[in-house]
Amino acid sequence: MDVTEAQEDFVASTMYSLAEAKIFTENQPFAIYDEEQMVGFIMYSLDPDDNQYWVTRLLIDEKFQQKGYCSLAMKNILKLIKNEFNPKCVYTSFEPENKVAEKLYLKLGFLHTGRIIDDDELVLEYIY
Repeated sequence: MDVTEAQEDFVASTMYSLAEAKIFTENQPFAIYDEEQMVGFIMYSLDPDDNQYWVTRLLIDEKFQQKGYCSLAMKNILKLIKNEFNPKCVYTSFEPENKVAEKLYLKLGFLHTGRIIDDDELVLEYIY
């Protein structure tokens, strides 16, 4: 899975994310498919530090972007987390320069929390 060159600073690679999931077993990675074609990657986690659910990765391969996969994947992962664990909310974060991600998350119902993590990522919250 490759993102555009302009997006490379916004999201870790799938290979890095899978390695991270192997080491930190609270990470749950999923491939995103359209029928037989893999189009993206998403991962969620129960953060052991704050005991909150986070969508920690979401990327769509550059060949499949702007086709609605990102929105559908996020809706499905939010539904899965709700059905499996029934939390009150889920968090995600994004680089402030990634206006496309911000617009998508806000459209899906996420809200700004005012928190900043990892030195610069803005935290959003989705309340069920």
